[in-house]
Amino acid sequence: MTTILIGSKPSREAQAPTRRRSSGDWGKGCGCCFAEGGSLGSFARLKSPKVKELIRKKKSSEASNTVADAGRKVVADGLRRERNDDKVRDEETKKLPATVVKQPQDVEEAAAPEYVRAPAPRAASGLRGWVRAAPSERSNDDTLYPKHQRKMPVDSGFFSRKTFKELGCTGDMIESLRSLSFLRPSHIQALAYAPVLQGKSCVIADQSGSGKTLAYLIPIIQRLRQEELQGLGKSSSSSPRVVILVPTAELASQVLNNCRSISKHGVPFRSMVATGGFRQKTQLDSLKQELDVLIATPGRFIYLLQEGFVQLASLKCVVLDEVDILFGDEGFEQVLQSLISSAPMEAQYVFVTATLPVDIYNKLVQIFPDCGVTMGPGIHRTSSRLEEVLVDCSGEGMEKNPETAFINKKSALLQLAEESPVAKTIVFCNKIETCRKVENVLKRFDRSGLHIKVLPFHAALAQDVRRANMKEFLNSRSRDSMFLICTDRASRGIDFPNVDHVVLFDFPRDPSEYVRRVGRTARGAKGEGKALVFVVGKQVSLARRIMERNKKGHPLHDVPSAYELESSVL
Repeated sequence: MTTILIGSKPSREAQAPTRRRSSGDWGKGCGCCFAEGGSLGSFARLKSPKVKELIRKKKSSEASNTVADAGRKVVADGLRRERNDDKVRDEETKKLPATVVKQPQDVEEAAAPEYVRAPAPRAASGLRGWVRAAPSERSNDDTLYPKHQRKMPVDSGFFSRKTFKELGCTGDMIESLRSLSFLRPSHIQALAYAPVLQGKSCVIADQSGSGKTLAYLIPIIQRLRQEELQGLGKSSSSSPRVVILVPTAELASQVLNNCRSISKHGVPFRSMVATGGFRQKTQLDSLKQELDVLIATPGRFIYLLQEGFVQLASLKCVVLDEVDILFGDEGFEQVLQSLISSAPMEAQYVFVTATLPVDIYNKLVQIFPDCGVTMGPGIHRTSSRLEEVLVDCSGEGMEKNPETAFINKKSALLQLAEESPVAKTIVFCNKIETCRKVENVLKRFDRSGLHIKVLPFHAALAQDVRRANMKEFLNSRSRDSMFLICTDRASRGIDFPNVDHVVLFDFPRDPSEYVRRVGRTARGAKGEGKALVFVVGKQVSLARRIMERNKKGHPLHDVPSAYELESSVL
């Protein structure tokens, strides 16, 4: 794990990239100070007397060079010596402050940074959702995280011990999944299979990239097929048997693609999408045909329901995918109440989420008191294969204001663009305005467009432009670096395969968004990736505490304690 301190001078924006370096070298040529630890979670600023002396000597001997160039060579030389000579490493360690802590060997052990400085100040009150997320003064986590939660295995592998056959999947479903290269269920897929198949209302919660979409689709579709074979249900026009509500049109398209893939490979059923941005007549014509699964955004769904284009007499199951995001949208609870009042009393409700804040859980159990909870081992945690890099963009000796913060962040981003050969990078910003500024910075950096492809993705763009940019980013096999510049719209459940870097250009407003953003990389069974977190001022200490919690395997914020977590021995 690496911590980087961005200096007072930005990267040389005017120069075009000259050569590509491996992603592991990022941070070695920026004129900034950093420390490299042996494992995920060890981080600090390396400011040993030896490095300072080397920097001073370099400045005096090569006065014609810039400060950034001097830092590049000094730090790179120091790293090479550190890797090749254990004696030098020992000497460096001796010169560090006295508060040196041995690096723990197990994630359950109380971890601490290798190079510990003064205790970090408490988070500012302006960081509303984060104050509870990472308490700095409590030594006993039991007050926030009950023992049964801490005993959940942090890295028990991606796949379940059971096979799809042992879960009870039919031969047709197993063959369909095999054709799609799904040979074994993930933990959350194994845990959720039985309650969803039995028609029980439940919450399905696990970390990003754990396979939650198939966790509900597989048992729901199998139940539809079984009912058809038994003569208990059939497709009909304008009357779906399953309604799946999602927060964005992009996620709706992704779920539709999953449905069509299963249907195409031996388990036939009909599905369609109803979202804004498409011709209404086309969607109404599709509704007149036989329909099993309707995937929709809340606004379009409530319009179809109120205008009588959709009837719910045959409804068996309602899925709210990314339910915490849905509840955050104004007016969604009215949509949900309209759906409940129009649906049969015996309808099943499935709530899917990567984060389950206590307030969302309380709302769900208030509306659905019999709702169960199926929780995977990764809830509120980041992937064990994710490398987190803390980039301090405060700037030493600089006036602290948004302009200087942006300059330092820009410097760090341009260094990444210049020196990293990775194919896909997602850059998250809190505002559309910042997205546009970052987009312009990258485009000016490579005016020819020969080295970098910049793709914006936010609500200010027309839907066809967003769709085209997303498709290009997901499907591109180019070796050139691609940067998707986006707001949190891109973190809402979309599956991004093979993303190398995620950059948090702006620090997220709450723990849930942190989990979602960094969850766009290191996904699935074998995915690996790096998250670079740009922070300024009081965000630095907060980000450090977050990464400490991630190293220990603790969730980033509370999970509901009204129930015992499901065991993940499946």
